[in-house]
Amino acid sequence: MRMILLCGGGGKRLWPISNNVHSKQFIRLFDDGNGGYRSMLERVIGEIHEIDPDIQVTIASGRIQTEEVRSQLGYDVSMTEEPSRRDTFPAISLAASYLKDHDRVDPEEPVVIFSVDSYADHSFYESLFELGKIVESGRSNLVLMGIEPDEPSEKYGYIIPASEDPVSDVKEFKEKPDRSTATRYIEQDHALWNAGVFACRLNYLLKRAERVFGNSSYSYLVQHYPELKAVSFDYAVVERESSISVLRYHGKWADAGTWNNIANLLGNATVGQVVRDNSCRNSLIVNHLDIPVLAIGVHDMVVAAGRDGILVCSKDKESLLKERVDDVWFEPRVIGKRYGGKEVLYRSDHSETSLLTVKAGSSVTIKTDVGVRKTLTVLHGAGEAMKPGTIFTIQDGEKWQINADTDIELIETMIEFEIEPDYEP
Repeated sequence: MRMILLCGGGGKRLWPISNNVHSKQFIRLFDDGNGGYRSMLERVIGEIHEIDPDIQVTIASGRIQTEEVRSQLGYDVSMTEEPSRRDTFPAISLAASYLKDHDRVDPEEPVVIFSVDSYADHSFYESLFELGKIVESGRSNLVLMGIEPDEPSEKYGYIIPASEDPVSDVKEFKEKPDRSTATRYIEQDHALWNAGVFACRLNYLLKRAERVFGNSSYSYLVQHYPELKAVSFDYAVVERESSISVLRYHGKWADAGTWNNIANLLGNATVGQVVRDNSCRNSLIVNHLDIPVLAIGVHDMVVAAGRDGILVCSKDKESLLKERVDDVWFEPRVIGKRYGGKEVLYRSDHSETSLLTVKAGSSVTIKTDVGVRKTLTVLHGAGEAMKPGTIFTIQDGEKWQINADTDIELIETMIEFEIEPDYEP
């Protein structure tokens, strides 16, 4: 069995901690049990590998987020890079073609597909493996996971099962309803939330991709990706399939894609350097800065401080964030890299000053263009030909490779200078 983990997003729903590069799945908000925090991505991968350390998980992510994935999971992680955003069916098709053409996976192998931005207990991840077994049994072409609702929510689509058995045929699907309609679905039809978790054989995905795009090879899909029809997996596959089963899931599950949902999961919590008094109630305060946040008398709010901005939002207005964040959106300042990371400290039209971190054992090549000068000052750590206080300058297309013996921090100052007409580098 193989797994495809959808790991994308535009980075607006958890602004200012998230951006289009460092989107919600990379933010370290969840207690790792050792006094630190881990991201949604790290949490999901950890839960899966706790059940089966050898299971192969392929990450389907955008090309712009490749370095973030590798910075958290390592360079050897299996992943596909979407050249542009084209919705879930093209992303899943690209990952399926990668499994066949690159990893040489048997076309009859079961594949489980799900998204990174949910929060669930350990039994959820055990159920993912159960989905694969149901596919192997040949019960149906497509198997879904349905979440038993704990409320008549308007946020999710509903699956109407044919019976109340643990595994049932699917009778029909319902779009996101109003609250009274959702109540009726649950009481009369024993409806389940559609969690966006699917399982089928690899060949099934490839045949669907062939039907929609005319070709299912990895090379074709990569080359033509920006031209592929932007369509959801639900619309392209699920709504057009008659042979579908659903597995009931009884445990904890929640969408973790918005600040309100994160607040519901973490409660009256703080993350980072936060001081709050006892009068603060029902509020989530997240601080990713290296200066303190002091909260007094904060009620029913989300407060988030990051390098890209500061959010102070009443919980009942949080739904407005995605549309309003465009008013303050600009180039991200914090970018995760495979070798460590980059944080922009100052930016102008012709210069930029950044803090670079290079992890022990990693290497990175610093490059310049003609007309650009970079000066790097080592603040901390050691590597080949460098120690704290070492300063080196490169310019005009030169390169400098940093080989880190220990974790290294550097200040990088980049300046563009005007080139004289007869200038020769």
